[in-house]
Amino acid sequence: MVDNGFKTVETMRGPFDPGGQPDLETGQPLQLGFFGWNVRAGMTASKAVLTDEARLADYWVWERSSKLIKLAEDIGFDYQVPFGRWIGGGGATNFNGAALDFLASAAATAPITERMGVISTAHITYGFHPLHIAKFGATIDHISNGRWGLNIVSGYQAQERAAFGRLDALDHDEAYDMAEEFVVLMKHLWHEKERFNFEGKYYQSYGAVVAPGPSRNPRPVLMNAGGSPKGIDFAVRNVDVVFTLAPSLDGYREKVAQIRDLSTKYDRRVKIATMSWASIEATDELAEERLAWYEDQVDLEAVYGYYQALAGIDTFGAGDSSPKSDDYAEYKGLTKEFVKTFSLGMTSPRLYGSPETVAEKIRALHDVGIESLFINFADPQKGLHQMQDDVLPILRKMGLRK
Repeated sequence: MVDNGFKTVETMRGPFDPGGQPDLETGQPLQLGFFGWNVRAGMTASKAVLTDEARLADYWVWERSSKLIKLAEDIGFDYQVPFGRWIGGGGATNFNGAALDFLASAAATAPITERMGVISTAHITYGFHPLHIAKFGATIDHISNGRWGLNIVSGYQAQERAAFGRLDALDHDEAYDMAEEFVVLMKHLWHEKERFNFEGKYYQSYGAVVAPGPSRNPRPVLMNAGGSPKGIDFAVRNVDVVFTLAPSLDGYREKVAQIRDLSTKYDRRVKIATMSWASIEATDELAEERLAWYEDQVDLEAVYGYYQALAGIDTFGAGDSSPKSDDYAEYKGLTKEFVKTFSLGMTSPRLYGSPETVAEKIRALHDVGIESLFINFADPQKGLHQMQDDVLPILRKMGLRK
């Protein structure tokens, strides 16, 4: 231990909430997030986006995305949530091959919005230090007047880790141990008013302080996505918004029950969130036609490239990158079902159909316990206006929005 005259704080495991947790309520029964606006093609790995690239793929360009973000706030969305990407999936569409940074973009969206939460992402295993993120985040929190939040990613893609010079194999459970120590030190940095020392297994800091600290009291909102028992346990103990995915409503009901049981055990308040992909049309028939158009032009090379990079990631359930069956050579060794569900929405629920049908699908998610829904639109310009004009009025009648 360094003897520099400063106090040494604990390196305890969570739950650790000095000062308590931030208020998570927005006054809405179902919170809405405008999701994935910052990456090329969002969650649509289909060559159909090439028919109008500016609108269907390159809406991330600031001239367009800034207008979409302001529109989302005007409509009433509670958060803007960027997708954390460093390297795309390739293919003819260059799927996710361009992405605005999620820290810098939060600082950019803060001055053009007044109420909407602005979220960033920290891939903690890429070499960032908690002091980096604590300082960056406190600054954005000041710029946004307390509206900033952080999504903590513990593992993610091997090819992205390699881009940061990290070629070592990442043990699943150890990644969450690292993430926990990262969060504990970051919370100390946001809480302590005087310089201090921290000496953990993975992170050390001597004589550190963040001044000014965050403007939000007691600290910014934290979120995490995890699908394994270890990942869900980490999330409930350490963050405020637990992001989860499931293949069915029954699967969501089970995940929600698991999260709620753990939150009671650890005496913590958490919101349960998921993401979704939306393609809304005037009628169900038109929506089915639009969906078939996207599916008929799936960018298989992009899906396969992404699949290989996601090997072992719990959130998406991709498993390993070995071929699944010789029966699916047409799909580069992947199952047809995986290609279908991943290419449009990355295995998340699909909100396609008429406004009435989409509203019912949203209500079904809320009924099984989803409290915050992040929506990525196949056509954001069209989708946001459809939410404003057609879907939100129905959700208000359902009591899901005010």
